[in-house]
Amino acid sequence: MTDAQTIASRFIQALNDRDFDALSRLVDEDVALDSLTGQRTVGVEPLRANIMTFLRHFDESYGDIVLMRDSFGQRVAADLTARGSYRETFDGFPAASGQTYSIPSVFVFEIEDQSITRLSHYRNMRAFEAELSG
Repeated sequence: MTDAQTIASRFIQALNDRDFDALSRLVDEDVALDSLTGQRTVGVEPLRANIMTFLRHFDESYGDIVLMRDSFGQRVAADLTARGSYRETFDGFPAASGQTYSIPSVFVFEIEDQSITRLSHYRNMRAFEAELSG
């Protein structure tokens, strides 16, 4: 049996590697994603589409990862640093011109039966937009 922290770590590694097949194997078919923009999507394919769209605009990777879990082993928080470059203008954000950034972010994973059933992504959006504005 794989523990929740290992599953979360594998997800982040697959995200850094842009390995969408590995991502798909780690999540439940009805996975819920609460994204940075406040949108919720449900399902593996919407998750994949959301992540691919985000990465098209923001070429981002994650490091300095600290994993924490609840006492039941069902939720894991990953406190990390998102580093990237802003490649293509994202609706509602400043114009993209290749700006680079490094900003704290948090992923929260809910895991049941060895699969991620919910993923939430958080960061200080005002600070993020300020970095993109230069």
